[in-house]
Amino acid sequence: MLNKLTKKSGIVTLVAVLMVIATMIFFSGCLGEEGGRGDIDGSEAQATIKITDMAGRTVEVPENVDRVAAVGAGALRQLAYFNAMDKAVGTEQHEQEEEAVPYIIANKDIIADLPSIGPNHGGNAELIAGAQPEVIFFSLVSGDVSDANNLQSKTGVPVVVVDMGDLYHYRHVLYECWDTFGSVLGKEDRAQELQDYTEDLIADLDSRTKDIPDENKPLLYAGGTSHRGGHGLLGSRSPYTSFQHLNANDALDVLGYEESTPVNINREDLLNWDPEMLFVDIGNIDLVRNDFDRNPAYKELKAYQENQIYGILPTSSYQRNFESTLANSYFIGSTAYPDEFSDIDAEEKADEIYTMFLGEPVYQELADKLGAGYGPVDL
Repeated sequence: MLNKLTKKSGIVTLVAVLMVIATMIFFSGCLGEEGGRGDIDGSEAQATIKITDMAGRTVEVPENVDRVAAVGAGALRQLAYFNAMDKAVGTEQHEQEEEAVPYIIANKDIIADLPSIGPNHGGNAELIAGAQPEVIFFSLVSGDVSDANNLQSKTGVPVVVVDMGDLYHYRHVLYECWDTFGSVLGKEDRAQELQDYTEDLIADLDSRTKDIPDENKPLLYAGGTSHRGGHGLLGSRSPYTSFQHLNANDALDVLGYEESTPVNINREDLLNWDPEMLFVDIGNIDLVRNDFDRNPAYKELKAYQENQIYGILPTSSYQRNFESTLANSYFIGSTAYPDEFSDIDAEEKADEIYTMFLGEPVYQELADKLGAGYGPVDL
C-alpha cells in the first residue's frame, strides 16, 4: 500500500514539474515572438536629439541621420561642404540642370543618380516625402518660418531652418549655419574645421595687404555680378567682399553701404570713377561684352586702355559660392598686388580651397565649363 502511495505521489510531482516547465516555455516563446516582431517592424524607438535651428525653433531629429533633403537656395551646397552628399535623397531642379557650379561638379556622379524633389526654392512636399528623408534642411533665402512649418506639417518630417550669411558682414551667420549642419549630421568637428580654415584665409589676405600705402593701391571695380540672375558691367555688389578681404581701394566705397548689397550703378558714375582695374564675372562675360559693344565710351576707361580687365569665377549660383569668393580674393590680390602675393599661384590656391570645401580640385573643370578662368579678358 505504501509503495502504491509513493509511486502515485511521484507521478503527481512529475506532472506538476512538467506543467511548470511547459508554462515557462510558452511564455518565453510569446515574449520571443513579440521581440522578434519589434525587430522586423522597426518599432523600437529611434534615439533622437533636440536642436535649436536658426529660426529659434526646437526641432527633434534622429541622433544618427542617414537620409537628408536640403531645399532652398544654398542648402544642398552646405551638405556638400560637409562631405555628406551620400545622405541626400534628392535634389531640386536647379541642381539637376546646372553644370558650371563647384559643388555640382564635385558631386556630379551622385547628383546624376538622385531624383528631383521639386522646383527651386523649396521643392515639392509630396516629392520630398516620397524620398523618405529623416530630416529636411530649409534655407531662409527661399522662404520664411511659416514655409518651413508648412513643409514639416505636410511631410511629417522634422524641418531644420538655416540661413546662409556671407563672408563679410554676416560671416557669423554663415558660421552658425555650419554649426547647425554639424549638430544635425553629427559632424561638429567639420563645422569647426570649415570656420578655422576660412578665418585663416581671411587673416592671411588681410596680413598681406593691410600695410600697403593707399597711394600704391589701384582703384578697383567688380562688374557683371549675379543677383537673381545675370547682370552686365553695371551690376555689382557694395562693399565687394573680396575687395574687403584685401583692404582694396574699391570704386564703390563712395556708396557707403555697410552690408554687401547688390547694386546697379549709373554708367556716368563708372566713367567718372574711371577704375584702373576691372574684374568681371566670367559667367556673365557675354553680357559685359554686349555692354562694351553698345557703349563705346566704356572703351575710354583706363582699365580698358591699359588691358587691365580680368575674369573671375562666379560668386553666386543659387546663392553664394563661398569657396569661389575666397579663391577670387587670392586671384585679385595676386593681380592688384603682385609683390605681396608673389608666392601664390591663383589656380593652385583655388584648387586647395575647393579641395578643402568639396573634397575635389575642380578649378580646371569649372573653367572649362565657363569657357575661361582666371586671366585677362578680351572685350
